[in-house]
Amino acid sequence: MESPFLRPATVLAVRNWIPDTMREIDLHLPDCDMSRWTTAQHLKCKVGALAYRDYTPSGWDVETQTCTLIIHIAHSGPGSRWVRRLEAGDTIYYLGAKSSHHQLTKDRPMVFLGDETTIGHFQALRQMAGKDAYISGAIGLVESHHHQEFGEYFPDWNVEPLQKRDAHDHHELSGWIEGLKPSDHSDTVFYLAGHIPSIIGMRKLLRQRGFAGSQVQAQGFWD
Repeated sequence: MESPFLRPATVLAVRNWIPDTMREIDLHLPDCDMSRWTTAQHLKCKVGALAYRDYTPSGWDVETQTCTLIIHIAHSGPGSRWVRRLEAGDTIYYLGAKSSHHQLTKDRPMVFLGDETTIGHFQALRQMAGKDAYISGAIGLVESHHHQEFGEYFPDWNVEPLQKRDAHDHHELSGWIEGLKPSDHSDTVFYLAGHIPSIIGMRKLLRQRGFAGSQVQAQGFWD
């Protein structure tokens, strides 16, 4: 029943961060019209029998129909096991691309707040926003070496990597928010993504700090 709806993509390359709990997958999607994308997309990839996971294409090229998935695979699950098996030359299948809940607000400063699972998603928003967009924020990372790699991969980001104690820790992100002054960010839009309980806590904290609900866009990836 799935077959008529599945589209193929070819794995062009696989790159590991150190340690290898972060993995980049370059894909060629011959049946995907990326020119129609107006916001970050999610590919619903088949990772097992009747099992699918959503991953955000980032760094895509319309002419070559290629993109990169940046996937956090530290946890155990069908998606992580599937990613660990992928090699260059493999064919994968996906159901299609679907827009994320995050809608870009042009000509306004953007603040990204999230965790390891959000790097590819924020990179997609960055590409959509264009090179002149002002972006700041913070990303919580468990692995200390990933802080260095994050800076090397995204040198033009004004997004600070913060040390987390474990996957569910958002205290450092909350502390970063505490340092913000609403008067300095009256036109800023906050994009929250990743661990759902952390997003709920950060959204509540932003409201307590005096930021308007219209300034906060949230999208949960995992709980």
